[in-house]
Amino acid sequence: MPPPSPPPRGRFTIVYLIHESFRRDLGRLHNAVSAPGIDQTRAARLQAHWTFVDEQLHHHHQVEDASLWPLVRPKLAGQDDKLEILDQMEAQHHALEPKCQAIGEGFTTLVAEPSAAHGADLAARILAASDALDSHLSDEEEHCFPVLDAALSEDEFASFGKATAKAIGMKGSAKFFPWIFDGASPVERTAVLSMPPPPVRILSTYVWEPRYTKETAKLWASV
Repeated sequence: MPPPSPPPRGRFTIVYLIHESFRRDLGRLHNAVSAPGIDQTRAARLQAHWTFVDEQLHHHHQVEDASLWPLVRPKLAGQDDKLEILDQMEAQHHALEPKCQAIGEGFTTLVAEPSAAHGADLAARILAASDALDSHLSDEEEHCFPVLDAALSEDEFASFGKATAKAIGMKGSAKFFPWIFDGASPVERTAVLSMPPPPVRILSTYVWEPRYTKETAKLWASV
């Protein structure tokens, strides 16, 4: 049997899937908190999911700022235009932090006192963060990915990916992989699942993804 064809988006496939998961779930959360008649139980469930998304976003940016950019910067010595792109990415990360904090505060208010007014306020906060995040992710995909692609060898990129996966751990993988596979093409899902060890592939296919599908079906039922 010939080896499977590489995914169309190459070695950045997993990063694209992460980005798309952020965009997708901020949109879902915006629609959910905008819906009429939201009660405390549903508000708390949506808050729990936002906490997960926020943790993923924080981890994603922390890995880039603390590990990826320092790996790439020495390779770009004297290339000020490319170094400036990395500076812009890091600055955008910091600019997003208060917007995410505002969403957390909005959820605290909505859970404590569900109302249409609090839901509308939270929806506006989510929309503001979503717009800023989408702009940042688009900048990263358009301007930063080519810099990384030229700077990192296949072995360096693979080593970085393995170190990142190890940091997530088995417990984190149980939520992370089903989350990024929500809406992914079979080709890209297969490509990403070829990276972790066999136990992760088996668990994701037969345990984690079915559980995620069941849980999210309830969470987004009215969205």
